[in-house]
Amino acid sequence: MKRMAARLGLLVFGFSLAVMGSAVPAQADEGWVITSFASSIDVHSDSSLSIVEDIHVDFGSLQKHGIFRYIPVRYSHDSRNDRYYDLTVDSVTDGARHLPYTTYLGGADQVIKIGDPNVLVSGANRYVITYTVAGAMNAFADHDELFWNVDGGQWPVAKQSVKAIVTVPTGSFQMGTCYQGPTGSREQCAMSVKENLLTYVSTRRLDSGEQLSVVAGLNKGAVNVPPPLLEPRARSFPADAFDIDPLILVIGALILIAGIGLIAWMWWEHGRDREYLTNYYVSNDPHERTDPLFHHEPVVVEFAPPQNLKAAQLGLILDESADTKDVTATIVDLAARGHMTITEVDGAKDWLLTWKAADISSLLPYEATLLDGLFTGRQQVKLSDLKGTFHATLQKAEGNILDDAMARKFFTSRPDYARGRWGCLGIVILAIGGFATYQLGINFGWGLVGLAVIVVGMVLIVTARYMPQRTAAGREVMQHALGFRLYMNTAEKYRQQFAEKAEIFTQLLPYAIVFGCVTKWAKAFEGIDTSASNSWYVGSRPFQAALIASSLESMNSSISTAVASTPAGSGSSGFGGGGSSGGGGGGGGGGSW
Repeated sequence: MKRMAARLGLLVFGFSLAVMGSAVPAQADEGWVITSFASSIDVHSDSSLSIVEDIHVDFGSLQKHGIFRYIPVRYSHDSRNDRYYDLTVDSVTDGARHLPYTTYLGGADQVIKIGDPNVLVSGANRYVITYTVAGAMNAFADHDELFWNVDGGQWPVAKQSVKAIVTVPTGSFQMGTCYQGPTGSREQCAMSVKENLLTYVSTRRLDSGEQLSVVAGLNKGAVNVPPPLLEPRARSFPADAFDIDPLILVIGALILIAGIGLIAWMWWEHGRDREYLTNYYVSNDPHERTDPLFHHEPVVVEFAPPQNLKAAQLGLILDESADTKDVTATIVDLAARGHMTITEVDGAKDWLLTWKAADISSLLPYEATLLDGLFTGRQQVKLSDLKGTFHATLQKAEGNILDDAMARKFFTSRPDYARGRWGCLGIVILAIGGFATYQLGINFGWGLVGLAVIVVGMVLIVTARYMPQRTAAGREVMQHALGFRLYMNTAEKYRQQFAEKAEIFTQLLPYAIVFGCVTKWAKAFEGIDTSASNSWYVGSRPFQAALIASSLESMNSSISTAVASTPAGSGSSGFGGGGSSGGGGGGGGGGSW
């Protein structure tokens, strides 16, 4: 996981560099060149380095204040620590007089900015930078080593020649090599040795992005190489936030197990339905219990809706949600009961609803809300006209359906409130987990502990839908509703009865919509004349069960879209496979300003 996080961080960092690079005009530093870059490096007995960089540049006709030079002084050493070099700038001159300069740390680099902000220069200029470095040499079993990037590959212009002269203690030299070219190149440069002077010279012009790296191996003990200078890494997120440690894994696993266990216990206590202890009860019978986990009660066919409840009421009991399907069923039910007519609009996938004056005293609150929302101030309305304007009425009607269920004591609390409470708690835990992941990760590398909290929050959000709890009365109605749904889904078995009572097709059609079995319900009436029961639906073709079923399926889809719409440097060796151009200490680059 940490490796994946680190890769993601590197990808983001690389993308950022690409964007930054693309944002700077390519011509910003064109027109000048580094004519020569010469470095003199003295290796002292305490392994410190005295370095003098003699940089000749030609700005041509460009007007510049000077140059800046940046040298890496911090490298990733291991999973917890950074290695750093102690670099001190002693002076900056033009070979004869001192030049103004400032120094500062820019990330992992020591930056040396040379020049006077009030003075512009052009043409040929010389910059001689003198500095000392401690902690840059590496100790190996058979030799001590200087692996140094002389000039760095991050200059925006070419270097016509690069040279380095390394002075080592007399009699200490054992072996040497050098590399030139882009980072990772194994191309050799020219090297010569004369007593304790090692000379390295590029064999060609080095373009932007190319550099010269030198390696000098000394006899063991010729210089005193102390252990690398290390300090705890300032962690970055997400690359360093997810340490893999047994203690961290154990704590994270315990939080995850405890959190999910607590969610399971809360569902066990507050999410499972209640049930009566016996089949014979009265509405205020206190003898009930939580429904056993693996208890399964067989469904018995019911031939009528339980307690004469309306389709939307049964829809809520079954799925614990008031939705547009319940609204569609209610509209059809109101039409079948004489409160409106539904007319297909020729040549358009649309329906015209026309209000009919009828007694509304017996309407339930959610039915009255729907009628008011549809027809207040008008006699007719097309479904397509409701788009973007009916959402408030829909929400109020759904709230009425939920309130009706609570008035009948079908749930211990309103299902939407129960889901909302658990969902909000999940979001809070998710936010706490996110904060903990960042803070623990950036400060201690314990991001996995916070990640466990995030997972607990996500599980709570996902399981919130299962938290509404039916009362024993609600569960009893649900069992009868399941039996009634079974009857409507297997209606073809009862075709003989339907032939004698065809009006039942329209009477129970709203329930078929809620149960999602309109097609099956209509198929049971194939060949049976149901037109006598129709005074509420006007279509382009004669009223038939199959045709009305197909039309209502399309109408339900239209209502769902219409009424629900709202307004719009590790210290590796430079010899063998570990050496290449760009390796070792030093390097960096520079530019002009």
